[in-house]
Amino acid sequence: MKKIIAVIRNEKVEETKSNLEKIGITGVTYLHVTGRGLRDGMASSRFPRSEYYPYAGRHPLMLRDDVPVSADPVCLPAGKERERGFRPQRMLVIVANDSDIRPIIGALIATNYTGHHGDGAIFVCPMISAIRVRNGEQGDRALV
Repeated sequence: MKKIIAVIRNEKVEETKSNLEKIGITGVTYLHVTGRGLRDGMASSRFPRSEYYPYAGRHPLMLRDDVPVSADPVCLPAGKERERGFRPQRMLVIVANDSDIRPIIGALIATNYTGHHGDGAIFVCPMISAIRVRNGEQGDRALV
């Protein structure tokens, strides 16, 4: 069981929702978030651009474990997010069986990839368990 966290553009939400429903994924949590990536003024020499953008014009459909962890987060006072380049985005949270991970990631990439900065990010995290509150089902059975 895995948790997929995807940060996408606001204008791609409906299309993403539709494409996920086409592959049978209806259990998705959508959150309004603000954020920014390396292109918004936080680029560092610790993260060479070639490591992040080596595939101009195409996208490798693969999970990579060799991308370094980002720089320490920057804490800003309330109301200062837009001044420093924070942009409104959507975050999707999907908990799925291991067998569904590749199709979900494929749908997310196919829907949100434009080849331009700001296409978003996808994170895949291991899940220990899931519990359905209504009836106490646990593990993979709680996801059905």
